[in-house]
Amino acid sequence: MSTNSRQYWSMSETKALLNIWADETVQQKMEGVCRNEEVIQFMVEELAKLGIQRTTTQVREKLKKMRHSYKTVKSDGRKTFPFFDLMDSVLGRRRGSEGQLGTSESPKCINAPLAQLGDKSHSTESSGTSAMRRGTHPGFHRVRSQTHKRRDHSDTTKEFLSAMTECHRQWLEREQEQRREEWERESKLRREEMRQELTLRREEAEREERLRREEMEARSKDSELLTSCLMQIAKLISKDSAAL
Repeated sequence: MSTNSRQYWSMSETKALLNIWADETVQQKMEGVCRNEEVIQFMVEELAKLGIQRTTTQVREKLKKMRHSYKTVKSDGRKTFPFFDLMDSVLGRRRGSEGQLGTSESPKCINAPLAQLGDKSHSTESSGTSAMRRGTHPGFHRVRSQTHKRRDHSDTTKEFLSAMTECHRQWLEREQEQRREEWERESKLRREEMRQELTLRREEAEREERLRREEMEARSKDSELLTSCLMQIAKLISKDSAAL
């Protein structure tokens, strides 16, 4: 798989893709189609209208991973897959929960080469070593069948690990988003507390300044009263001295 086919999909982009895929018109187009190239191209164009740029390979691989994730949680009986309800609304109606995801060939396309392999295996044992070399001996086909099973099992394991990695990445994205929201809430609370504290300090400073002015005014009045009294006393003393 090329690096281009492993393009990261966000939660919103994945949901947009599945909404297009779940559309009844798209599902009807997929029925009976062998490779669904036109349908995949249609989905790519619909995503582009939403500002999501993807290639047909990326869309096909993503739908394949989503189908595998759905089947995994469906078989385990755990509906922890974030898009389970959306996919189950389409795949749950179909027998075996397979559905059309535009990621694989129809049974007719798959069975054709298998039937051809079966026809080649009907040679007689009398051909001996030459039959083995031509790949028509029954034992040869048993070996190939076992090899194919091992490859299929390996592919299934890779798909499962890929799906788990995708789910883990989506979980990390949600976790980071929750942490970011929590940090924003805490920052907002800190800013509000700082604003309230500054308001209280400003009010306290204004109150102290007012009290200081009132005290200075009171002292000034006391000083003026004392001066007036001393002047009156001085006048009385001067009068008494003149009378003597």
